[in-house]
Amino acid sequence: MPAFRGFPPEALDFLRDLEANNDRDWFKANRARYDEHVVGPVRALGDDLADLGRPHLFRPWNDTRFHPRPPIKEQVGLAVGHEGAGGYYVELSLDGFLVAAGMHMPAPDQLDRLRRAIDDGRTAAGLTRALKRAQAAGLELGEPALTRAPRGYPPDHPRVELLRHRSLTVHRRHDLGAWLHKPRAGKVIREELEAAAPLVRWLREHVGPSQRGAERAR
Repeated sequence: MPAFRGFPPEALDFLRDLEANNDRDWFKANRARYDEHVVGPVRALGDDLADLGRPHLFRPWNDTRFHPRPPIKEQVGLAVGHEGAGGYYVELSLDGFLVAAGMHMPAPDQLDRLRRAIDDGRTAAGLTRALKRAQAAGLELGEPALTRAPRGYPPDHPRVELLRHRSLTVHRRHDLGAWLHKPRAGKVIREELEAAAPLVRWLREHVGPSQRGAERAR
């Protein structure tokens, strides 16, 4: 697989055409364009980022059984290193190029461990440093899901803002532009994901993967 050298302009042309013609027959007729101009560069990017974890390219099909939505996803997403707890994510769409990292929608046992680690001032210090590193690189902390402290934690907790989060992610959405079509894009993506690496390491150390499956197996 060749190294990632940016997305060709044809990738955005494909996404624009898909937005105007989102049905399975059109997609099948244009699958070669998708594979060459969208999937090819994304797989090359995943190979370049494989030192951060196993890359996983999401399928293009939406599940339309329970929610009305277009049959084809109008974005292409790549997850890296999400086997355990915390990982990285990038996404190309007409809304921009998204760079993100952290833990999205943790299982109940993971959320419990996350809150306990935030509650403990010693472990929380590492999280605070990790978030500062990511924010210094231009990544933003996601919005909290709760309006107040979760049950069992005082409303005046010194880290109540962090306790209000169900997911703990940082992200940056870049505007589409000429930068995306050049090799420099790979450097920008790499630098931002590496700035988020301390957060991912903290999550893997203090939260870890869900144990629900292991408990059922016993």
